[in-house]
Amino acid sequence: MSGANATEESAPRRGSYVPVEFTPEVEKQCLKQVEFYFSEFNFPYDKFLRATADKNEGWVPISTIATFNRMKKFRPVEKVVETLRSSEILEVSEDGENVKRRVPLDLQSDARRERGKRTVAVMNFDYENKQEKTELQEEIEKFFNSLGPVSQVRLKKDHRKNFNGTVIVEFAQEKDANDFIETYGPGKETLSFQGRKLDAVTKKQYDQQREATRSKNFSGSGQRSRSFTGHRKNMPKLKKSEEKDGAKDASEGASEAAGEASKEAAAKEASESAVE
Repeated sequence: MSGANATEESAPRRGSYVPVEFTPEVEKQCLKQVEFYFSEFNFPYDKFLRATADKNEGWVPISTIATFNRMKKFRPVEKVVETLRSSEILEVSEDGENVKRRVPLDLQSDARRERGKRTVAVMNFDYENKQEKTELQEEIEKFFNSLGPVSQVRLKKDHRKNFNGTVIVEFAQEKDANDFIETYGPGKETLSFQGRKLDAVTKKQYDQQREATRSKNFSGSGQRSRSFTGHRKNMPKLKKSEEKDGAKDASEGASEAAGEASKEAAAKEASESAVE
């Protein structure tokens, strides 16, 4: 019994993470990652983080942040708390349980519009890439950081939360974004990643393309257009009972028609025999 307990105690618990040595470099990485979560480049677009902060007057539990994929390698959590206390951007609660920005962000539309001017969209990445998500994110970030001063790289996802092949890149300055499009935009120098040709446009052009694509699925009245081949998309489907009744009626009609045909054939045969 005691041997079994000893084994259980020595074995790592499921879902636990191996502690790492918090060297100055590890502390720098940890701090940079959490500050990014609360930055103007991420926080306005992170629905979960914003909702959590809104419920708690701006505070977010550090234990929650520690569960994010890119934070799981920073253990123990106590060291994360200690590291965050050195931030000039973030404030840690006295009990060490929560963190928030020292100065709240301006989330008004004007600020977002300015960020849009320094943002581009790069499409045609391999969305079937089987790499682990965090690893793929880091590789794509490294790729864009080699092309200019980048503030944020976001991988767009579909309704199933899978990468859809489009990356939104926010540069540090509007000029940096303009230079990027001048170099790699439509009809310009070829941009490729892992041997795959990419397409780059401004954020405004990307939004216009999305809107145009979305509009194709709607008629002028604002309702989805119907398909006139096969089953109409907006037509109500028959219930099973109604389908059975319809099939039964069709079967009975066919039987009656066959009976009438048989009678006519018999009458014709009798008539021809009488003539003979």
